[in-house]
Amino acid sequence: MTKKYLTDAHTTNKREFVENLYNNWSTSYDKEIAENDYATPNRVALILKNLISDKKTKILDYGCGTGLSGVALFKAGFKNVDGADPSEKMLQEARKKKIYSSVLKLNLDTPTPIKSGDYSIITAVGVIGPGAAPLELFDDIMSLLGPGGLFIFSFNDTALRVPEYLTKLNRYLITNSAKLLFKEYGPHLPGIHLKCMVYVIKKNDF
Repeated sequence: MTKKYLTDAHTTNKREFVENLYNNWSTSYDKEIAENDYATPNRVALILKNLISDKKTKILDYGCGTGLSGVALFKAGFKNVDGADPSEKMLQEARKKKIYSSVLKLNLDTPTPIKSGDYSIITAVGVIGPGAAPLELFDDIMSLLGPGGLFIFSFNDTALRVPEYLTKLNRYLITNSAKLLFKEYGPHLPGIHLKCMVYVIKKNDF
C-alpha cells in the first residue's frame, strides 16, 4: 500500500521535515492530491486568465513541485512559464509533464539566480504556510518583482489561523508597497475540508 502524506503536511515549517516530506512524497504526490480534489491551481489559472490578456507574459511558478500549477496555467493558455523548486525529486516529476519553458532547482543555502524584474508575474500556489515554505519567502518573492509586477498566492485555512500571515500581507498594503487587486476564498483540498484565500497583489512603483 502506498503511504499517504497529506495528513503529515500543514503541520510545521521546520526545513528538514519539509524537505524530507516532499522528497518522499514526490512519486505519489499527484495521485494523492487528485484524490482530494486539489482545486487551487485551476482557481489561480482562471484568475490570471481573466486578468492577463497577453498569454505570452513570462511567469515564474515558484515552489512548482510536481508541476500541477504549471499544467493549469498551460491549459489556460500561458505557454511562457518557468518552474522553480528546492526539491529535485519533485522537479523530476515536473519535467516529465513538459509544460515549463525551463525548470530551476533552488538552493536554499545560496542566493537565488533569479534577478529582480526577470518575471512580471510570480505565482506561489499552496506554497507559503505551515508544512510548506516559511513566511519569509513572501519577502523574497516580492523582492524578485519589479515595479508593477504581480504576485498571486494562496493562504490556506491553516495559515489564515496564524496571525503572522495576514500581518505580513497587510504590512505591504498599509505601507503602500503593494496594492490588492483581487482576493477570493474558496476550495483548496475539499477531500480534507480545507479551503484557502487566493490573493493577487501588484507591487507599486516608487
